[in-house]
Amino acid sequence: MKKLNHKYKVVVMAAIGAVCAGQAHAQSSLTLYGILDVFAGYQTAKVGGRNTSLAVLGNNGELTSRWGLRGTEDLGGGYRTMFALESGFDPGTGKQQNSYRFFDRQAWVGVGAPWGELRFGRQNSPMFVYSGNMDAFGAATYGSGYNNFANWQARVDNDISYISPKLANTQLELHYSVGGQPGTLAGNAVYQAGLQTTQGPVYLALAYLNAANATASVRVQEIMAGGNVDYGLGKIYLGFFRANDVISATTGNALSNPAGKYDPTVGPVGNVAGNWHSTWSLSADYRFTPFLSAGAGYAFIKDSSSLGNDASQMSAIVNYDLSKATRLYGVVSRLNNRNTAQFKMAGASITTGSFLTPDKGQSETGVQVGIRHLF
Repeated sequence: MKKLNHKYKVVVMAAIGAVCAGQAHAQSSLTLYGILDVFAGYQTAKVGGRNTSLAVLGNNGELTSRWGLRGTEDLGGGYRTMFALESGFDPGTGKQQNSYRFFDRQAWVGVGAPWGELRFGRQNSPMFVYSGNMDAFGAATYGSGYNNFANWQARVDNDISYISPKLANTQLELHYSVGGQPGTLAGNAVYQAGLQTTQGPVYLALAYLNAANATASVRVQEIMAGGNVDYGLGKIYLGFFRANDVISATTGNALSNPAGKYDPTVGPVGNVAGNWHSTWSLSADYRFTPFLSAGAGYAFIKDSSSLGNDASQMSAIVNYDLSKATRLYGVVSRLNNRNTAQFKMAGASITTGSFLTPDKGQSETGVQVGIRHLF
């Protein structure tokens, strides 16, 4: 075999280097992930004028069961493309959580750069992302009064978002959801802004949402604020939520897609604006060991309308981690409705029929023991 002279060696090595450099710039990753969450639950309340109890094997107590795909491709020079597809399901039946959408939780593609990220598609709202950091119950389970009362918008269709890089552990995001109405950019549009920061042991977040009906004549506004402080053996959490939405304790929800589970042909906002409601939540947890923790909390909602549909809730939770992927949890909770309020314990994304809706002004008690597994 004839040996290559020095000139040809240089050419061959340069070609190999170019190919390797191209491969380095084209590096990509694809991740399959998911969550399974199943619980045994018991609730008791007065329903239809009778003391009623419900024992159920339910789904999605602490986290919504889901599977998803996320991927990135390195374009070089600090640029990349990325995407996320995420679908919710009920482990108890294997059914999709949403009959209208396969990827009901997330479906977006985006571009990342040194100056931040641009994403396009169905995306989680800043409020949904931040809420778990404002509550010892992770804004889920029977025990989260913050989740049961506040009713923030979880995710939005046709969303264009900008997410900044972290500067001094602080990150900004801005969202505009295209309403798709002829002759207007405001009809059915949803505007969002969010800011979160971590400064030593303190985490703080603030988010705002403004959603219009088809003619932009009615607007639902929501604001969320809160955070937590890590005191070494656990955290103390504070959450606040205020909205002029028509909360479920009165005449329904003005946002027709509050959890992204309804008919996507229906616009995001109803025709009648609601009265202001304010929710406050204070909770804390304590780590006995790296595997065992317990927490407790109190939440209340203040109805500023003439109905006075206030409510409050006290709860406790215990978490035991069998591993990094598997957790056992137990919750006990008491919810008190006033006047004609009908708030209920709903968990992360519990399927209809797996919970009780008490009569107007009636209280509810709940106990929940569950297991969740991450993969």
